[in-house]
Amino acid sequence: MSIYGGRRGWKDFNDVFQKRAAGDGPGATAASAAAASDEWLDARKAAPANYLLPSARKWIDSLPADVRPNALASRYPRIVNLIAAQWTDHGACPLLFEDLLGDRRGGRAGFPPDVHRDLVGLQEFWFNGHGLR
Repeated sequence: MSIYGGRRGWKDFNDVFQKRAAGDGPGATAASAAAASDEWLDARKAAPANYLLPSARKWIDSLPADVRPNALASRYPRIVNLIAAQWTDHGACPLLFEDLLGDRRGGRAGFPPDVHRDLVGLQEFWFNGHGLR
């Protein structure tokens, strides 16, 4: 005997589950099911904040003047938010810098020179022990 319902397998379970999730119950119309589905998709595709969060502004202010990523903050505030959030994470921050400065997919244009300079400066500052506090 199976813990998944005897002769009913996962395929049967998914068919039942998807039919229930798609409609609002008995008597639901296809239009209401489609509307509910569209609302869910919009909720899941939230865009990252494209402005500096207060915590990111505080983090920038804590940096020395020659390291502050002013060009990065003005052009890509969402990236500054990510860096600020992961600044003290010993595992995530180096990977974030690697993802931002590397080209794993090939053929990427990269960042403008001033933004690239900010990212490299932040990476060097972090690896010199200032991000590990």
